[in-house]
Amino acid sequence: MSDKATTHMISAAVRKWLEALRLQHWIKSGFCLAALFFHGAALEVSAWLAVLPVTLCFCLISSAVYLANDILNLAEDRCHPRKSGRPIASGQISVQGAWIAVVLLAGSALGCAWWFYGVGNVMWVLLGYYLLSWVYSYYLRRLPLLDVLVLAIGFVARVAAGAFALQRFDFTAHPTGWLLTCTYFLALLLGFGKRKGEWLLLEKTHREMGVTRRALRGYTAELLDVLIGACALLSGAIYLAYCMNRPDRIPFAFSAVPALTGLICYLRMALRSSVVETPERLLFKSPGLVISLLSWLALVGWFTAAG
Repeated sequence: MSDKATTHMISAAVRKWLEALRLQHWIKSGFCLAALFFHGAALEVSAWLAVLPVTLCFCLISSAVYLANDILNLAEDRCHPRKSGRPIASGQISVQGAWIAVVLLAGSALGCAWWFYGVGNVMWVLLGYYLLSWVYSYYLRRLPLLDVLVLAIGFVARVAAGAFALQRFDFTAHPTGWLLTCTYFLALLLGFGKRKGEWLLLEKTHREMGVTRRALRGYTAELLDVLIGACALLSGAIYLAYCMNRPDRIPFAFSAVPALTGLICYLRMALRSSVVETPERLLFKSPGLVISLLSWLALVGWFTAAG
């Protein structure tokens, strides 16, 4: 075999593994950085250095979770119009190799958390997230409503871990009830939006509802629309209440403008298109959502740093 052919094979194998690790989903670990902005530390280099390791830990352990989930749900993925092309479902990566990667990734994530933060809150939150993910993959993902209610806890865990990690910079940092509650309902919005996208995709491709995800049998388009609308309303209301309960409510309330604009933009897509089936790719498909998010982060970082 020529060197060129060998290089091509190695390159193809690397691409398949990168696809299986779902690097695009690492954007969800950005929730670990939330405490930076709401604690007024977005402009502090040492604060970023305190939080970035836990963000990396969640990136690694989430890839372990995705690999394990692909192994456990192999039969369902092979019936899905899009997931059937995934490396494990298509047989391009062996199940045995995937299990080895799961162990290495999870071990690296937990080891990294121990190295940087010791045995403490960050370590326990990360471990709790990992164990809950196993329960979800084995059983809870099959139960309508409960599947999304549990999935949203993963986003709350990221925010909480980020706040605990920030204590290396400022020991007074902690995850507030406002931040965790708003995160939970925002995660519910993304979760129910994802289910609506999956529902529309299966209807569009004339596939049996539930063949790719058993929990979908317990949903209807009308129910999902109601849930999406309710979660969007609650997310916006909780954030507005948070803004008005801050000492600097007058300037901080202006951050609600891009926040609500982003919610409306997402709500419009969730009710009309299956594009929300892949929330991790939305930022690449909706310029309005990107502008809203960046504007919101800039205002929050500015107001909290100034306060």
